[in-house]
Amino acid sequence: MIKQLIRPIILRLTGRKKTKKYKCPCCGYFTFEYKPNGNYDVCPVCFWEDDPMAYDDPDEEFSCNQVSLNQAKHNYVEFGACRKDIIVYVRKPNADELTGIE
Repeated sequence: MIKQLIRPIILRLTGRKKTKKYKCPCCGYFTFEYKPNGNYDVCPVCFWEDDPMAYDDPDEEFSCNQVSLNQAKHNYVEFGACRKDIIVYVRKPNADELTGIE
């Protein structure tokens, strides 16, 4: 809820129509409103959930995503989602998600 309140203020102050987004650590598209650091946002392109534990050990499987970050990256390349059981929820990246903040 706070995100929805802050976003219009940022846009008004910067004069931009859209804020740049941050890169998803799984698929690489710019889908996160905030820097991925464990705020539990979910990428609509690969359905990776931003889990703080995943960055400390990218080979460890955690409950949030049920796969490790490295396995999720491999899965995205192989079949377009971080896990096979959530393929129905993912979508192709939008044009504005091809670039953003590294």
